[in-house]
Amino acid sequence: MNTLDGGTVYVNELNAAIGQAMEKASVAGMSVAILNDGQIAYTRAYNFRDKAAGIPFDEKTVTGAASLSKTVFAYLVMLLTEEGVIDLDKPLQEYLAKPLPDYPSYTDLAGDDRYKRITARMVLSHSTGFPNWRWLEPDKRLSFLFAPGTRHRYSGEGIALLQMVVEEITGHDLETLTRPKVFEPLGMIRTSYAWRDAFDVNAAPPHDEFGRPKRLPRRTKPDAAGSMVTTAEDYARLLVAILNAAGQRRATVDEMLRPQITISYEQMFGPGAWRDTYKFRYIHLAWGLGWGRFDTGQGRAFFHTGHDFGYQNYTVTFADRGIGVVLLSNSDNFEGVAREIAQATIGDHYSPFDWLGYVPFDPTKVKAPPPEPVAIEVDPAILQAYVGAYELSADKLILAKVEDGRLSLSVDGQSWDKSHAESKTRFFVSGGDMRVEFIKDDAGHVTGLNLEIQGLVLSTKKVR
Repeated sequence: MNTLDGGTVYVNELNAAIGQAMEKASVAGMSVAILNDGQIAYTRAYNFRDKAAGIPFDEKTVTGAASLSKTVFAYLVMLLTEEGVIDLDKPLQEYLAKPLPDYPSYTDLAGDDRYKRITARMVLSHSTGFPNWRWLEPDKRLSFLFAPGTRHRYSGEGIALLQMVVEEITGHDLETLTRPKVFEPLGMIRTSYAWRDAFDVNAAPPHDEFGRPKRLPRRTKPDAAGSMVTTAEDYARLLVAILNAAGQRRATVDEMLRPQITISYEQMFGPGAWRDTYKFRYIHLAWGLGWGRFDTGQGRAFFHTGHDFGYQNYTVTFADRGIGVVLLSNSDNFEGVAREIAQATIGDHYSPFDWLGYVPFDPTKVKAPPPEPVAIEVDPAILQAYVGAYELSADKLILAKVEDGRLSLSVDGQSWDKSHAESKTRFFVSGGDMRVEFIKDDAGHVTGLNLEIQGLVLSTKKVR
């Protein structure tokens, strides 16, 4: 394969470098697709889709796309603009039958008319002013962090809003829209926004930082921000379509990849998201419509990251060279060696990994896994007190019910996970990182629960 510096990387060298990086950081498994001359030149899978069972990751193994889901949605929206279904610069409110705050998920915006300014262009360039997710905010409410269109701030909330609008305009859900317009024409036969039973025979469960496989998420509700499952080869077909677009589609793609808003802050997430800097000015770091953008001596490049519990992904394509790579992992450890693998595959020394917050793997910081929790028996009467709904935010509830003598939990009302008690108030889900601890007042009444996921502690209140 050709590399960006004009050199050649041979398959044996490539596989050795990837294998060494994955072994060093204990990356459970990964699939790779490499583009040369605007076409898929190489695909391969490495290590395990289920490390504990010793089941290998292969090229047909589907894995969680995480936020790479957003790029496919952006491409879909751009196709809809071609058809005149949606205008990038028309306020989204004008497509809706009633004011946005009248919709159950957007009541928090009542009294703040700035929602009337939001357009599809702002959503796809992540400049709506919304946070990433409201439930990560201190007050767990949806509000504007800045005036729409004035700066960049990555926002899943914005994507969710545009999905709602697109579905209302068309009368179809996201999966029904995307399949005939994107997945089928591009040959993405093992890609979907909604889980299909056929995926069960070859799907990669997420793995935590200790290499332990966790429960396989089967998300049945299409979510443009992160529910897609795919393979590296399938996803690479999207990149090929972008690189080889012609005619009207070429103009559409060029607009998608055109920088829309400059990124002039230190890091994608965390405190650095509010610290201005000039250090990325030399690469013209920006966001297009659905894609991050930067420039180098190799020409234009577009990229995106994907991060979910136990799934970490990265893709970058150097459009003027026709060289790109797709890296999909089922591991919480991939980001520590992502830059090494990007260099080994295509000679990428340019991607803004520091801005993305990818911390290089440090062997001195490897931790021993904590002990697995031990289940105990709890009086069924105690479990009944926990039954109900717990509000995480205005649009998200955690539900609890007793089924077959066990407490079951759900975050979407569709899929339920049986839990085990660690104590009379604390429960865990087998094969997952989720724990809940129920909170009681002085009178012994259950008032809420704390949800713990990979170090995050999210407080809720019982609403029914």
